[in-house]
Amino acid sequence: MTGPPRGIKPANKALGLLFAVGAITTGALLAALGGSRDRQATVVRIRLIDTESGKPTPAMVCISDARDGTVRVPPDGQADPEPNTTVEFRRGVPFSRGKDWVGPVRKTTGKGNNDDRSFVYGQLPSLPYWSDPVMYQTPSDFTIRLPAGRWRISVQHGMEYIPVTQEFTTSGGTLEKTIRLERWIDLPSEGWFSGDVHVHHPTTEKSHRDYLLEYARAEDVHVVNILEQHHHGGSHSKQWGFGKKFRVERHGRWLVSGQEAPSSTFGHIIGLNVDRLVHDPENVDLYDLAFRGIHESKQALVGYAHFSQKTDLPRGFPWYVTTEEIDFVELMQFAKINAPDYHDYLNLGFRLTAAAGSDVPWGSTLGEVRTFVYTGETFDPDRWFAALKAGRTFVSNGPALMLTVDGELPGTTLRKARDTKARIRARVRSHAKIGLVRTLKVMSNEGVLKEVKPQGSKTELTIDFEIPLSRSRWIVASAECSNGALAHTSPVYVIVDSKPAWCPERGPEIIDKQLAAIGQIEKEFASRNAAILTRLKRAREYYSNLEAAMKAGRE
Repeated sequence: MTGPPRGIKPANKALGLLFAVGAITTGALLAALGGSRDRQATVVRIRLIDTESGKPTPAMVCISDARDGTVRVPPDGQADPEPNTTVEFRRGVPFSRGKDWVGPVRKTTGKGNNDDRSFVYGQLPSLPYWSDPVMYQTPSDFTIRLPAGRWRISVQHGMEYIPVTQEFTTSGGTLEKTIRLERWIDLPSEGWFSGDVHVHHPTTEKSHRDYLLEYARAEDVHVVNILEQHHHGGSHSKQWGFGKKFRVERHGRWLVSGQEAPSSTFGHIIGLNVDRLVHDPENVDLYDLAFRGIHESKQALVGYAHFSQKTDLPRGFPWYVTTEEIDFVELMQFAKINAPDYHDYLNLGFRLTAAAGSDVPWGSTLGEVRTFVYTGETFDPDRWFAALKAGRTFVSNGPALMLTVDGELPGTTLRKARDTKARIRARVRSHAKIGLVRTLKVMSNEGVLKEVKPQGSKTELTIDFEIPLSRSRWIVASAECSNGALAHTSPVYVIVDSKPAWCPERGPEIIDKQLAAIGQIEKEFASRNAAILTRLKRAREYYSNLEAAMKAGRE
C-alpha cells in the first residue's frame, strides 16, 4: 500500500510522513489508527460478481453501521471519512491494482458547496435510487476490518443493474461475503450503449487512465468523454492527446478526449471527439469561431453544457444557437432535466440532440446521468458519435425510455403527406429498486399529446396511438419515477408537405424572450467589444427573419 485510502486523513503528522514516503503497510496503519484491532474486530472479505459474465467486477460501495449510519471505509474501517474535494479529483486519482485500494469518497446526499458536490442539486440525491450519504469505488475483491456489530453494505453497478443492500453481523474472526450483481435490463443487447458526455480528470499519466477505465467498468459506462477545460481563470484536466490514436479501451469501455472550451460568461461549450484542442484565449467570447474550429474535426460534435440549469440559460445561448452549429444540449445533469427550454428551441425549428453529462467531480459519480445512444448490434466509438450526432438518443438517471414514430427512432426525419396518419409508440421500463414509474408522456409542438399513469405500482408503461397529420411537428417522450428518476428522448421530426417542424403560434413569444436576453448582453458590452455586438446584430436579424417566415407560413 503506497498511500491512505482516498478520503481518509492520516491520524497524525508522523503517520502522514510514512504515507508520503510509501513506508507504511496495512498492518502498520491499523496498529497506528487503533480501534479496529481489538479482539472483537472482524476481517470481512467481500467479493463482487457480475452474474451476467460470471466474473468479478469493480463497483460503487458504501458500508455503514446499520444502527446509526456511520460510514466505514476499507481496508481499516475508518469511520466518517470526509468526502474528497473537486481539487483532489482534478489533480488526478492515482490508481493501484492492490486489493487495499479504494476510490475517492464521493458525497451523494445533502447540500453541496461545489467543493464536494455541486450546489445545483439542492437537496436532491445524486442518484434517485441511492440513499447512502457517500459512495466509493472498490475492486472486485476487497477487505474491511469492522468492530463487532450489525452492518449494512450498499452496492451499485450502474443503472442497468439492480442496486443491492444487505445487512450482516460481525463478532470477531473472519467473514466471507459474495455479492452478486444482476441486470434488470440489457440495453446493449437492444442496440443502446451508454455514455457520459462530461467528465473532468487528467489523463496525462497512465495511472490516471487506468483509474478512469476501472471507474467506467465499475459504473458500466461504455463511452467516457474526458474534457480538458479552459476558461478565463485558467485550465484543468489536461489530456494526453486528442484524436483516435489517444483513445483508450479496456473491457469494452472507452476513454475519448474532448474539451470544455470556450467557458466564459456566455456559457460553457463542449467539443466531443475532436482531433485537436480548439482554444483561442484572445477570442474566447467569439463562440462561432470555436464552433467552426471544433467542426473542422470531421466527426466532432459541438454541445452546450449545463442546459439543465434553467436559470443560467438566458445568458449566451439565445444568440449562439442561431449559428446552427450546436449539435446537442446537456439536457440532463445534477438530477434535473430542463424540458421547457428544450421544447421552446424545438418550437423555433432548431434541431438539438438530447444528451446528459455528470460533470464529475462536481457531479458525484461517473454516469449518474447517461446518454443512451442507439448504434445497433455493432458498437464502437465512431458509430456511437455518429448516432449521437444523428439524434438517436435518450437521457436517463434510471428508467429506460423508447420512442418510435412509424417504427422510426429519435433523430429520424419522416416526410409525410397532409391528412395521413403517424403511429406513435412509447415505452418506459424500470425496476422497483431503480424507481416505480409514475408517468409516461408523449409531447409535441402543441404540448402533451398523450399521458398515462399507472394504477398501482408499475415498473413499465406503454403508449400506442395514431395521430392525424395536418402540420409538421417534433415528437418526444418523457418519463418520471416516484423517486424522482427521469428520462427524456430526442425528437422524431415529422415533416408534412415540406413545412418546418416549428410552432408559429408560440414562436413570437419565444423569440421575444431571446431578444430580451440579447438586449441585456448588448447593454453590458455596448462600449467594450465590437465583435460581440456584430454577432448579436446577426442574431437579431436571424430571429427577425424567423418570425417573418413563421408569420408567412400561417397566412
